[in-house]
Amino acid sequence: MSTEPRELSVADARDHFSQRVNRAAFGDEITYVTRGRKHERVAAIVPIELIEAYEELLDQQDGRVAHQRLEEIRSGDAEVVSAEDVAKELEL
Repeated sequence: MSTEPRELSVADARDHFSQRVNRAAFGDEITYVTRGRKHERVAAIVPIELIEAYEELLDQQDGRVAHQRLEEIRSGDAEVVSAEDVAKELEL
């Protein structure tokens, strides 16, 4: 990232949205959006590369969990329940 993150209130972020999006897209800047008297961070305008990297990490984590569960099923350490049984139990 090229600069320190900036914080803007919801109103200021709205007023400068296009500028902040351009700074994220072309300047790799992060803008935190805050609200309330405590200026609590509630959202962010970030470069898309950060989100794509985050999604890739989530996919990798999901893959590891799925692999672990499959190994537990194969080794007999996990109970297997059919989708039909689950639907019955949930009255679907």
